[in-house]
Amino acid sequence: MGALTAERRGGKKRFIISPSEAVRTAQTTTARIERAGGYVVVRIEPGVAQTLDDARTNLAAAIDACDGIKRPLLVDISCCAPLEPAVRHHYSGEKLVAAFRCLALLVEGSPFGRMMGNVYLRIARPGIPTRLFEDEARARTWCEGFRA
Repeated sequence: MGALTAERRGGKKRFIISPSEAVRTAQTTTARIERAGGYVVVRIEPGVAQTLDDARTNLAAAIDACDGIKRPLLVDISCCAPLEPAVRHHYSGEKLVAAFRCLALLVEGSPFGRMMGNVYLRIARPGIPTRLFEDEARARTWCEGFRA
């Protein structure tokens, strides 16, 4: 949860969540995007095959969740279908570099999941620090090192 501050107005105490720490969520047809704890988390829906339009929508929603502040990005691709080249290219372009400090990819904890993650990294070559993780807690800890 975000940072809470108490404020008195008209004799009543109300709590305000700091906008920079507020939890924000968005849902697209292929992903759930959330900002909490100073970074953005994108969870791709299980088994979906993303189109280029899906990639544009998902990346735009993730960038919108940043509120103009460069933030770490954690993307859970552990259950998604392999990406088409145009989709993969869109996810690794200039918009990613301009909006995010780092990219943590959460992959399926299997040899196949690691292989797919490594293939993505070798082909996409994001222009920001990027690592693969099988454990979300470790991915979040790594992202903490890139918070503003």
